[in-house]
Amino acid sequence: MDDQQFELTAAELKAIEEHKYFMSLQRGAEISIEEASADFLRHYAADWRRAKLLQDNQAQRQEIEKHRYLRSQAEGRDIGRAAAAQEWCGKYAHIWRAERESLERNGFLRRTLTLRNARCLHMRPSSEVAMLAHRFDCDVYVHKDGMTFHNFLLQGRPYLNVRSLLGLLSLELVLGDTLEFIATGAQAGQALDAIEKLVSESVSLDAPTACSAPAQAQAV
Repeated sequence: MDDQQFELTAAELKAIEEHKYFMSLQRGAEISIEEASADFLRHYAADWRRAKLLQDNQAQRQEIEKHRYLRSQAEGRDIGRAAAAQEWCGKYAHIWRAERESLERNGFLRRTLTLRNARCLHMRPSSEVAMLAHRFDCDVYVHKDGMTFHNFLLQGRPYLNVRSLLGLLSLELVLGDTLEFIATGAQAGQALDAIEKLVSESVSLDAPTACSAPAQAQAV
């Protein structure tokens, strides 16, 4: 939560998700993302980061060799490794790194939903979202700008496990709020589809509840 400032990259979150899975198998019960993160960062992160650095460097060299081959073919001469590396790093390295560290590249699906109705996600719909997440073989997290209650920071942005009912209620959603859901696991796509359907129906069909003053003012 707020006192657990786990600042992660997408690749680190993927590694922690795998660590969480095996820890849960060993204990015979599902553990929290905070516990898995703390254990991973304390005992395994240093070795994992060294191995990842070697893998990234090797993959980068392969990309430079591909670039060297293509540019040499185009020019009809070997442009050389140094020139190829300088050109690739100047033009393509930042794109390659961003893609390699993206959520999608690391096995996460993303879904962005905007609340178009002034009725908020209060107790009943929020509890249904939390219960729904338990039905699928995956982990689902949500981000909202300005949220303070969270499980970890991903590239500087806070995310919360949607299985946490208290966490969902703390979001205090109102008209126009945008939620970003990310999910990973065998049934990630199915879970996001179900959550999108449930959230859409909840904000459209629930009886009015006590929202903030601005949201009530825009209600129709």
